Amino acid sequence: MSATPRKEFKELFKPIKIGNVLVRNRITMAPMTTLYAGPRGEVTDHLIKYYLARAQGGTGLVIVEAAYVHPLGVQLPGSITIEDNTTITGLALLADAIKSHGATACLQLIHSGIQARVSDIVGPSAIGRKIAKPTKTPRALTTEEVEQTIEDFANAALRAKLAGFDMIEFHGTHGYLIQQFLSPVTNKRTDKYGADRDLFAEEIVMLSKQKCGKDYPMVFRLCADEFEPGGVGITIEDAKRTAKRLEQAGIDAFDVSGANYDTVFTYVPFMYDIDKEGTFCDLASEVKKVVNVPIISGCAIDTPEAADNLISDGKVDMVFVGRALIADPYWARKAKEGRVEDIRTCLKCTEGCGLREQNLRPVQCNVNPLSGREYLWISDDYIPEAREKKKVLIIGGGPGGLECARAAAIRGHDVTLIDKGDKLGGTLNIAAIPAFKKLVARLIKYYEAQLKKSKVKVMTNTTASTELINDVNPDVVVVATGSEPLVPEIPGIEKSVLADDVLLGKAAVGKSVIVLGGGLVGCEVALHLAQQDKKVTVIEAIEPPPRGTFVQEAKDYLLLGGLAMQGVELVIGGTVVEIRDGEVTVIEKVGGMGRTTVMKAESIVNALGRQAVVPEESVAKVEEMGKRVYLIGDAKSVRKANDAIFEGFTTAIDI
Repeated sequence: MSATPRKEFKELFKPIKIGNVLVRNRITMAPMTTLYAGPRGEVTDHLIKYYLARAQGGTGLVIVEAAYVHPLGVQLPGSITIEDNTTITGLALLADAIKSHGATACLQLIHSGIQARVSDIVGPSAIGRKIAKPTKTPRALTTEEVEQTIEDFANAALRAKLAGFDMIEFHGTHGYLIQQFLSPVTNKRTDKYGADRDLFAEEIVMLSKQKCGKDYPMVFRLCADEFEPGGVGITIEDAKRTAKRLEQAGIDAFDVSGANYDTVFTYVPFMYDIDKEGTFCDLASEVKKVVNVPIISGCAIDTPEAADNLISDGKVDMVFVGRALIADPYWARKAKEGRVEDIRTCLKCTEGCGLREQNLRPVQCNVNPLSGREYLWISDDYIPEAREKKKVLIIGGGPGGLECARAAAIRGHDVTLIDKGDKLGGTLNIAAIPAFKKLVARLIKYYEAQLKKSKVKVMTNTTASTELINDVNPDVVVVATGSEPLVPEIPGIEKSVLADDVLLGKAAVGKSVIVLGGGLVGCEVALHLAQQDKKVTVIEAIEPPPRGTFVQEAKDYLLLGGLAMQGVELVIGGTVVEIRDGEVTVIEKVGGMGRTTVMKAESIVNALGRQAVVPEESVAKVEEMGKRVYLIGDAKSVRKANDAIFEGFTTAIDI
C-alpha cells in the first residue's frame, strides 16, 4: 500500500519582500507579550530562548513583543524597554538569536497610553477605558508632550536598527497610544493632533524614516475596526484612509488587526467565540485594495491549510500566527515538512497565556509544558536521554498519561500505556463533544500520532490487574487514572443524570433542563444543551468572587454571555436541598436571607464536580513489589487538563 502523500502548502512557503528585506516564507509570528523581560525591562536569557525556538521552528518573520519607548508607556511589568541607549546591547543579543536560524527579526514599538500600567496615565484626551483596567481617567498630553512622544518613537526605531533588527513595527491597534490618537472615541483634542487624527501616526513614521533611512523597513500594525458598540470607533473606512496616508509616509507593510481593551475578546478570541480561522483577514483584504505594500493578517489561525488558503485566495500576502506558535514553536517547520499530525494544537483557552499574563505571571502554555521553559530545553530534541532506561507502565490514557508516555518515550524508556476505555483521551473525549470544544479532539489526535511514532505500547480495554502488572514487570508505575463525576449526598440525587452521560449521549434529556453546578463543566454542558434549543437553568451555590483581570472578564463574558444569548437562566447562590421527579428544591440567598424555591424541569443534570479515581489495591500491590509509583493529574488531585499534562511531562523527566 502506498504512503499517503504529504500535504504541500505552496503559497505559505514562498519568500516575500518587505521593503528591501527578503523574508523566507509567509508565516509571521504575531507579537505577544510574555513578561519574560527583567525587572527593568531588560532582555533576559529566558526571552532569547523563547524567540530562538520560534526562529529555529521555521517561522519567516518573528515580530518580538511590544517594547515600550517611554516609561509612561509600559504595557505591563515584565515588558521589554527600548527607552534609552542602554537597551541596545541586550536587544542585539535577541536580534542575533532570531536571525541565526534564518528568520527575519522585527521589533514592535509601543506606548500604551491610557492602557499603561503606571500611576501617571496619559492619553490624547482625558478619556479612559469604560470596562477594562486601568479605568482611571488619564491626563491629556500637551502638544509639546505629543511632539516629544513622536521623537521617542523615532529614537526607539533607530535603537532597534542599531541593535540589528531587520525592521520595526509600530503598534497602532489593540487600543494603545497610536490607536488612541486615530480613534474618535479617545481623541477629542482641539490642537492639530485632534483636527487631524492621522497626523500623530504619520509624523512618527516620517521622523523614524528620517532617522533610520528611507530603506529601513517599517511595518504598521493597523486597527481595521475598533468594534465599539454602535460603530462609534475606528471603522474599515477610517483604516483604509489611514493606510493610504501611512504608505505615502513610508510604511513598507501593514499588519492588520483591530479592537481595544474594552473589546479584547475580538482580537483574543476564546474557544467559545471562534467561528473561523483568520478573524481579521476579510478586513485586511479591504485594506489590501487601497495600498501597494504587503498585507499581513490572521487571528485564531490554527492550521497550515487555513493559512495557505488565505494567501492563495488573495486576501492577504502573509499570515500572522499567534497562540498556535506558543503551543508549538515548530508549527512552520512541521507544516513545510508535511508533518501536520505532529503539530501540537492550541485550544484557544488563554489559561496559560492571556490569564497568566494579566495576573502578571510569565506566559506558559496549557498544552505544551516546554513553552515558556525554553531556557531549560529549546525543544523535545534537547530533552536529555535517560541515563538508565526503565520499563514504565502508565495506567490511564487521559491527558496526564498521554503526555507522560510521550515524554518518557522521548527519553528512551520502554513505555506501556493501558486504559480501561476503548480509546485514548480520557475525559478529553467528553470535553471535545460540544462544537465549541472541537480543538480538544485535535489534541487527542496529536497524542495518538506521537505515541504511534514513538512506539509506545498502547493497550485499551485493559485494567491494571495484578496479572498484567506481573506480565509487564515495570520498574516504574505511573497512575494517571483521572477522575469521575462526584455524586453528593443530596436527597433524590439518583433522579438526576450525570453531565458526562449527557455529553456522551448515554442519557437523554427533555426540552427543559436544570443543570446543578455552575463551574466550567456545568456552564459548558448548559451551553451545549441550549444550542440544541433546550430551555436550561443553571444553579450554582457559590457566589462569584470579585471581578478579576480584563481577560478573565472577557472570558466570563463570552461563556456567560453566550449562555445569556441562548436564554440560559443563571441562579447564583442557590443551594440544592432536595431533588424529586422533575423538580429541584433550592434555598436562594435573597438580601442575606434564605428563600426556598421549587424549580421544575423535565430533566436534572448533575455537574457538581469530580473526584479522583485511584486503583488503591493495584497501587498497594505495586508498592509491595518494590516498584516506584507516581500519582499524577486528577488521580492526585482534581484540577484541569493543563495540570495533568504538566505533571505528566515532569514525571517523565524525573523517571
